[in-house]
Amino acid sequence: MNRREFSRATILGAVGALAASAVPSPVRSATPIRIGLLAPLSGPLTRVGETNRNCAALAVDEINAAGGLLGRPLQLSVEDTQMSTAVTLAKARQLLMRDEVAVLTGMVLPSEREAALQVARSAGRLVIYPNFDEGRCDPHLFTTGLAVNQRVDPLIGWLMRGGGRSVCAVVSDIGSNRKVLVPALQAAVKRYDGQFLNVYWLPFGTRDYGAVLQQVASQRPQIVWHSIGDDPVSFVKQYRSFGLGAQLVTDIAHESLSIASTGASTGLIGVSSYFMSFDNPANRDFLARYSAHEAGPHDPKLGPYAVVLPHGECTYAGLRLFAEAVKAAGSVDVARVKAALPAVSLDLPRGRTGVSRDGDHVLCKTHIGRALADNSFAILDSVGPIPPRCEG
Repeated sequence: MNRREFSRATILGAVGALAASAVPSPVRSATPIRIGLLAPLSGPLTRVGETNRNCAALAVDEINAAGGLLGRPLQLSVEDTQMSTAVTLAKARQLLMRDEVAVLTGMVLPSEREAALQVARSAGRLVIYPNFDEGRCDPHLFTTGLAVNQRVDPLIGWLMRGGGRSVCAVVSDIGSNRKVLVPALQAAVKRYDGQFLNVYWLPFGTRDYGAVLQQVASQRPQIVWHSIGDDPVSFVKQYRSFGLGAQLVTDIAHESLSIASTGASTGLIGVSSYFMSFDNPANRDFLARYSAHEAGPHDPKLGPYAVVLPHGECTYAGLRLFAEAVKAAGSVDVARVKAALPAVSLDLPRGRTGVSRDGDHVLCKTHIGRALADNSFAILDSVGPIPPRCEG
């Protein structure tokens, strides 16, 4: 072991000892409840995966400091999806079957979620999906981001009441967008007497958006909705370079993307369950704890705080809600936890949050924000909670 490796091992050992000392001794001596974190820790979504891991660690530390669960400490087991369905399947089997984790979270892509869910059904465990989704419902799934109807309906309604009438969409070509997102957009625009002009489908890996943006410009829309999931930064930068006058809106918006787009995001309108910019005690405390204990020295900052992506807050929220449901159920059994979730409600960084009556999705406010020049978001409206609509 070289000096650098020895130093890192020494630091990690000291941190682990310090964390353990905060847990009551009867809890420390009990067999841990293992929590699985399966996230993209390499590839283009590394920053998302790292934030999910860090926020999971923060939640685990807080739960342990409060006495753990069922008289037992939590222990986090982490694996990398490598943004591969095959790897996600293999790692999910390892975590759920070999390591016997009680719950699995951290996935970002829908394909990762489905691979993990396939194994979780066989293992009889719960998957917590910390991202917005199409409204996916399953007895073994709990989603902590907004479902399609929870984000599309309020944002389109707000835009149409403000005078917008014609809409184009530029969307990553994945199954859930074709089957659920775009039909929901079309229906919402029609419901408010607007005009849905066109949708432009782009495969993952697209980096040159010039031809599509020329076609969008020819339509002269008042609103352009984008759901480019793999490289929203390049898309927003190229959109601005075309000088289109339409209002750019998206369900993929947060402070980290604003920082990365170096000014191109200013004026964009986004919809989310969480923005770092929320001014409430729970969020300020969360950001302070994250910045002090989980963030790396080179993580980007917004004001005094290290940047937290909404996926990370969704991971944190999921584990905190899971812990409350386990306490109520007296068990980590998936059916008992799902049955207990609808009675759970917590003050989280996003605000007061409950769970839908079937235990599949969160019930919290939907927030509409405008990106500002300092990379923060001004909250323009908060709606709900809106009951999620299941789409299979």
